[in-house]
Parts: sequence; structure tokens; C-alpha cells
Amino acid sequence: MATTSQPKAVAISFSQNRRYVLRSRPTHLAGPDTYELERHPIPTPEDGQALVAIELAALSAWQGMRTKDFKNFIRPFDIGEMIDCDVFGRVIESRCDALPEGTTVYGRLGWQDFALVTPETVSIASPDFTGEEWMTALASPGQTPHLAYTQKTRLMPGLTLAVTSAAGALGSYAVQLGLLGGMRVVGIAGGAEKVEFVRDTLGADAAVDYKADDFADALAAACPDRVDLFFDTVGGPTADGVLDNLAMYAQVLLVGRVYSNNSPDPEQDPANMRQVWSREATVHAFNRYAYKHLYGYTIERLGELLRAGKLTMHNNFVDGFEQTPTALNGLLSGRFIGKVLVRYGDADGNRI
Repeated sequence: MATTSQPKAVAISFSQNRRYVLRSRPTHLAGPDTYELERHPIPTPEDGQALVAIELAALSAWQGMRTKDFKNFIRPFDIGEMIDCDVFGRVIESRCDALPEGTTVYGRLGWQDFALVTPETVSIASPDFTGEEWMTALASPGQTPHLAYTQKTRLMPGLTLAVTSAAGALGSYAVQLGLLGGMRVVGIAGGAEKVEFVRDTLGADAAVDYKADDFADALAAACPDRVDLFFDTVGGPTADGVLDNLAMYAQVLLVGRVYSNNSPDPEQDPANMRQVWSREATVHAFNRYAYKHLYGYTIERLGELLRAGKLTMHNNFVDGFEQTPTALNGLLSGRFIGKVLVRYGDADGNRI
């Protein structure tokens, strides 16, 4: 956790603003060929604006999803459009009293070195927390399960919670918050390394490898009393396997559909509705963006857990702006445990 300090201005010795735009739509996973690197002059702020040097970019599966042209909760990128993402940065030039030089901010400013902002387009990042914390535990990875658990259902001590993609950015916090709520948590992940992480590092009561040949039997053994609450970011056959193990009157949180979104045919998403029906389960579709009015409260609660050491971060840092497309492809391919952050610069104004 960072200590509180006064904003400091930084000098930038850089002549161009690098940015990535969408070049073409991938058939399967977005990769380096999906994007085009452009170089533009660094913009100059006008009255009411500030110039932000971006230091950290947070990568998420939805950035790959938006490269494809299909309907979802958010529109796809247009060809030639800059790729969007959440970032943490620092004001280096200002003509806005509300955003003095040296102020740290976060917002959806995209894959670029520098961005013009107004007070309406960014939030001020208190120095009480680090940029890493603002981009992970206090952002979508931590907010999503916290909001889903508090706004759609309730964590019930002693009952069984199953979490897919449990070693991922959201899943790792879904597991931790479930354990803090007293539930028996079963994490589902792909491969021995991720299963070990979920069980031994996150502390899940059980962890199951969805890639294993005995996945169905292992999942059933891990859930002897069946699944009372299902936190799902994946969909597809893995989710269908969990639905086979629902308890009566179970609740299902549909938080994401990564399997279908990253498939060649994103309109197809298997769903074992027969078991949902037979168990009289309740399905909740959840979208964090519907709860923007609760972001401040949620950040406060998550911050308290961070300060108390009850939440831990598990992040991957990739250095270098031009590594962003490769890093996103690695995320979509399942090569990382936890959140992926790309360093674009540092607090002293150096570009990476």
C-alpha cells in the first residue's frame, strides 16, 4: 500500500503518442496481427483538459471479445478504432484546476501512451493505494464478485460455492470473498499449476482441473452436497458440468461467457438448462456496469479488506507498450494466473 503524498509533476522526454487500433477481426483469439500500431503527436490540453501519461494498462478478456463483430453487453470495436481498456496514469500537463499536474487518475483511456482527459472522463486515484491496487483489487476483478455477491445473492456459511476460472483475475477474488463469507469453496481451473494455486495459495477447500479426463467424477467428488451457489465467468461445457451438480434451489451467477466469446462461433453457448429446471435453480445474469452508483461504496469495502490483509493480489506484469497485443493473446490463451498489467511508463515519466 502506498503512503499518502502530495502529487508530483513529472517531465516527459518523448515525442510521440503510440496507440493501437483494430486492424482486422480474428476468427478465434485476438493476436498481434489483429492490431495496428500508430504514432501521433502528443496532444496538447485546452482549457478544462489535462494530459495524462499512462503508466499501467489492465488487460481483460472483453478486450478480445470486442474485436469480433457480434452482439453482447458492449459494442464491438470498429475497424480503425483505438483499443479500449482501463488504465492508471499521472497528469503531466494541465489546464484544469480539478486535475493539477502530478495527480494520479484511473479510467478507460485505452492502449496509448498519452490521453487528454477532463474531470468527467477519469477518477482521481487516492495515493492511499498503489496503481496496482487501483487496477486490480479495487477495480473490476475485485468489484465484480463483491457486487455480484451483495446485489444478486448472499454468501451463506457452510454451503458450497463453485467458481469457474478460479485462477483468473475475477475468479481469484470470487474464491477469496467466498471464503471470507464462510462458504465451502470449490475452484475450477485448467491445468495442474492453476489447480495447485487455487487450492494452496487462495485456500479453496477443493480445486478441480476442467481439462482432466476425469473432470466430471472429480467435480462430483469435490461437491458431495452439490453446489448451492455457482459463480461462472466461462460458460460452455465446463459450466454445464457444474450445472450437473446443482443442489435443489441453487443460485447461478452468470458473470461472463468467455468460452463462447473466444470461440469461432460466439453465438453458440451450451447450457444445461435441464438440470437448472430440475433443480428449480435461480439464474442471475450479472453485469457490473449496472451498479456504477455503488462503485464508491464497493471500493471502500474492498479497501478495508486490503488494509486488513484479508485480500491478496496475484498479478502479472508485462513491460513495454508494444507488448500489449501479445500479452492479451496470452491472457485469452490461459497462459496467466491472476490479472495481467502492462507497464507503459513509470512515475518519473519514463516510457517503456
